[in-house]
Amino acid sequence: MGRLQKFIDERIQYFLNQRDCPEVKVHILPGGKMPRRATDGSVGFDVFLRAVVSAHEMDPDNKILRKPLFNFKDVPKDNPYVERHITVAPTENGNELAYTMEEGESVLVGIGIVVEMEFPLFHWVVPRSGLASKWGITVTNAPGTVDPDYRGEAGVLVLNNNKHPFLLKKDMKIAQALFQRAIIPELVEIESYEDLSKTCRGTGGFGSTGIR
Repeated sequence: MGRLQKFIDERIQYFLNQRDCPEVKVHILPGGKMPRRATDGSVGFDVFLRAVVSAHEMDPDNKILRKPLFNFKDVPKDNPYVERHITVAPTENGNELAYTMEEGESVLVGIGIVVEMEFPLFHWVVPRSGLASKWGITVTNAPGTVDPDYRGEAGVLVLNNNKHPFLLKKDMKIAQALFQRAIIPELVEIESYEDLSKTCRGTGGFGSTGIR
């Protein structure tokens, strides 16, 4: 009975771990980096800027990727708008190409990964508090939901809320991926509004409960 009980305990622990810490497969695209947590106590995974990309077109050479408008390696010669935003900036690796975001400008960037998650896991793409508080840089499609059946590169809409330019650099921590498990309810239609339960709030909407 001792060995049997040990086996049962191990299997129970395995399934508990799968529930609480499920496996997520990550394919790193060319130019991408593996997401990582900054500390052992962090729940969000930092994701890294791969390229400034098109919102509407896929890369003709790699259908998994969004079409790169600027890959931080080459200055595009067929896109004058993007070309005038490119500058040379000092980094820890020396002088490198960077993208100058103008005041109020929004660009779409790719984060260089494709993930596979078991249903109903998903992840949100959310802003990084440091970029928002220190630099006025936020993510406008946040929280952006990445569903478990999506097999493409997630895009991050980055907005410069500053009154001065901001430099986007390759591999900078541009957002966070926050993994969660969704609840998929059964939706039941009812014929009459009167069949819904009554509450003190009722139809009170935005701001109806006051601010204190």
